[in-house]
Amino acid sequence: MKQEISFLNSIESEEGRMVELATRWSEINTHTFHLSGIEKMSLLVSREFATLGAEAKSIPLNSSASVNDKGSIESFPLAPALSFRMRPLLEKQALLVCHMDTVFSKDDSFQKVERPNAEILKGPGVTDAKGGIVILFKALQAFEESPLAKKIGWEVLLNTDEEIGSPGSLPLLLERAKRNQIGFVFEPALSDGNLVGTRKGSGNFTLVTRGRAAHAGRDHVLGRNAIDAMAACITAIRNLNYKKPGLTINFGVVRGGAQVNVVPDLAVTQFNVRVRKPEDIKYVLNRTNHTIHLIERKHEVKIAIHGAFSAPPKLLEGKSLAIHQHVLETAKELGLSVNLKESGGVCDGNRLNAEGLPTVDSMGAVGERIHSHEECLKVQSLVERAKLTALCLAKWASGAWDKKN
Repeated sequence: MKQEISFLNSIESEEGRMVELATRWSEINTHTFHLSGIEKMSLLVSREFATLGAEAKSIPLNSSASVNDKGSIESFPLAPALSFRMRPLLEKQALLVCHMDTVFSKDDSFQKVERPNAEILKGPGVTDAKGGIVILFKALQAFEESPLAKKIGWEVLLNTDEEIGSPGSLPLLLERAKRNQIGFVFEPALSDGNLVGTRKGSGNFTLVTRGRAAHAGRDHVLGRNAIDAMAACITAIRNLNYKKPGLTINFGVVRGGAQVNVVPDLAVTQFNVRVRKPEDIKYVLNRTNHTIHLIERKHEVKIAIHGAFSAPPKLLEGKSLAIHQHVLETAKELGLSVNLKESGGVCDGNRLNAEGLPTVDSMGAVGERIHSHEECLKVQSLVERAKLTALCLAKWASGAWDKKN
């Protein structure tokens, strides 16, 4: 095996180029709904991936739906995903996934990449997940130089809606989970360099409460206060926090009312739920629906709930546990001190793993403060993680991992 992995040496000389790509791509605003920005990014990424000789496709996504301030459902278009596929007829197939979208809007002040010192890049999405795309690309570029490359096929999916839960790309993810045997997602590693093992499941929900408007002085008794009912609902649902181990509920958005002398007839609130076990999903939904029913009767209002669990909990067992252990062993061979840690965050790895594809989903860059104006990337991790990915592919292609299962 040692002679067959000399191709890894080529990655060592690529750090400068990797920094250049991460910088250029991060300075293109690719907020989920900034379609022209994602289109520009897609063109540049496609040019790089064209050098690999893979079959390339741009795949349209269905629109994303959300509830607006008036309690109505609005649809928002999504940019197409990119797909690259190599040697699809071979028996062994690996899936590599990352996302092009970021959380920073096109009007956000955080748009430029800085390099405060040789070790750090600071910029919007530089770690989550432009650096991950760079790592993915450079790992495949090196792997294709290996004789082992001819033993497996691979495909890359770069989606454009991961930051909002991958509503449009979910069918693509599930389809690819069925036709591959191993998966790698290039979400950021943890800030200490460790990989994510188990992940909580996540669901986003919106409650729309409709009451009856009335004059707050003359006809107060005739009104049905939507905000009062919503407040009661919030209090009851948030009391589910920690009723199950790891269960958390966070209300993050509340809107309602227009002026203080009017009994408000509309209130909208959005909340997120995280669960550690799949069976806790049913528990939360049952208790939430029961609460809504009680509040509707007591306050004489109507409450509609929108949303779902878009990411099931990611568990480590069977083949999923085995692949994580293989990656840890491979990291040690490269001199990397890497362990597994639980994360409350979710990603496309939750979805792939739940569909039966054993997936390691934190193969991306090491950095800190993602989703903030202090987001930064540790430059050294670009080379380290590209080598780790390329070596993992080589070991799987060689059959070394099969013998240990």
